[in-house]
Amino acid sequence: MRIVCIGGGPAGLYFALLMKKLDPAHRITVVERNRPYDTFGWGVVFSDATMDNMRQWDAETADAIETAFNHWDDIELHFKGRCMRSGGHGFVGIGRKKLLNILQRRCEALGVELVFETEAESDADYPDADLVIASDGVNSRIRQKYAEVFQPDIVTRPNRFIWLGTTRLFDAFNFLFEKTEHGWFQAHAYQFDDSTTTFIVETPEDVWQAHGLDQANVEQSVAFCERLFAQHLQGHTLLSNARHLRGSAWLNFQRVRCRQWHHHNGRSHVVLMGDAVHTAHFAIGSGTKLALEDAIELTRQFRDSGEDIPGVLARYQAAREVDVLRLQNAAWNAMEWFEVVGTRYCDQLPPEQFMYSMLTRSQRISHENLRLRDAAWLEGYERWFARQAGLAVGEGVKPPSPMFTPYTLRGMTVPNRVVVSPMAMYSAQDGLPNDFHLVHFGARALGGAGLLYTEMTCVSPDARITPGCAGLWNDAQRDAWARIVDFVHGHSGAKIGIQLGHAGRKGSTQLGWQQADEPLPDGNWPLVSASAIAWARTRSCRAR
Repeated sequence: MRIVCIGGGPAGLYFALLMKKLDPAHRITVVERNRPYDTFGWGVVFSDATMDNMRQWDAETADAIETAFNHWDDIELHFKGRCMRSGGHGFVGIGRKKLLNILQRRCEALGVELVFETEAESDADYPDADLVIASDGVNSRIRQKYAEVFQPDIVTRPNRFIWLGTTRLFDAFNFLFEKTEHGWFQAHAYQFDDSTTTFIVETPEDVWQAHGLDQANVEQSVAFCERLFAQHLQGHTLLSNARHLRGSAWLNFQRVRCRQWHHHNGRSHVVLMGDAVHTAHFAIGSGTKLALEDAIELTRQFRDSGEDIPGVLARYQAAREVDVLRLQNAAWNAMEWFEVVGTRYCDQLPPEQFMYSMLTRSQRISHENLRLRDAAWLEGYERWFARQAGLAVGEGVKPPSPMFTPYTLRGMTVPNRVVVSPMAMYSAQDGLPNDFHLVHFGARALGGAGLLYTEMTCVSPDARITPGCAGLWNDAQRDAWARIVDFVHGHSGAKIGIQLGHAGRKGSTQLGWQQADEPLPDGNWPLVSASAIAWARTRSCRAR
């Protein structure tokens, strides 16, 4: 085949060398706008699993990367004057320039043609190509040209970030949090070679603007970050490869997702790869991983399916989009955590709980997965958490899981943090709970949950979805609920609450207004609807 890769990033270069290795008869060209061996960027990261995958496909490339990368297992948090570390996470860091140089040399050794300092305007520039790989990045011109076919979904996120470097070397993946008079900043720092560390600074838009960074040039932004993180830099400076920019170097992350990944332009088959077709937030550092695994999967499909290009591309998309979506969702969770961390977590959580929240932010790492990664750290956290909940847990005693510690809300303490909320069963008679409800809710309470909620309970006859809905608008219903509550309290340690609901006309639109039982503070007597009066009369039953 005649193959042209537009864009000499990890995706295009790695696919080119894998396909040339698969069949030396392929005529493959990689077109790159930068000069040879003159790439930009700081460090990139990917997991040990990605390295294992690469080793299976081209051991020589994997060996070259392995001698150049920086490997670490630990994540370190600096927060509110504390430094905490957890191990077992397994990352590989390598300079983007170093990675691309390795891939470029391997391409040359295999006979791939590398064309530098050439701006590929369109796939139409290569009419002799059987296959055009659009690996031209997040702002892909090819994707833009065929937007109606590829149907990209591009979401710009609110946080601002600046991608910097430093000569301060960190021996773990560091997360650094600093508070200013306007809000929180966080830095993601990881060493990627023997002399340089990637240093990404991130903050919400309003905090960024409050500090005047929207008016700052690159030098001013770098100086601001150096002052803010001075204690962590320990005398080292921050470096930028964007000093040529006249405006701001602060960016907004763009999440890219495409409905269609390939297209036939009438002459050639065009397929998107890497950031051109999908992006993943740097909060979990998987953009390079996705690009490399795109290249591996498309090569696999050609190896296993021959040169039926339409079928290969269809199978390529089907195989990759599920894995990509899974990772994008995890990255989205992590990204959203960092977007709200200043208002939701930084000021509310103590350092120990903040660290746990940060480690599990993507929802890919569960409580028990943390135990596999770093059992000692997790047990220490569980012991701290149990003591915060009022349990006396000695050093030689295995602490309970946080789920099974008590929780106090105002004056109520539940024995554990398991909450059961049964679905609506529509088994009441004229709103009256009966023996069915006693058994239904009682059985759930005996199951050991700390807190039990009833099904939706209506506050008036015309607030129900069906005649079988449970209600609480008369004395008989009150007494029936009291029977259930007394059983729960008498036979278990569970607390029970009620879900009050209204499925009919809103009380504010009902006829039959009447004067309330008590005046407002200003002495006036308000008018309230009949359903609001019924709801108010149940208030003593709602917290038993």
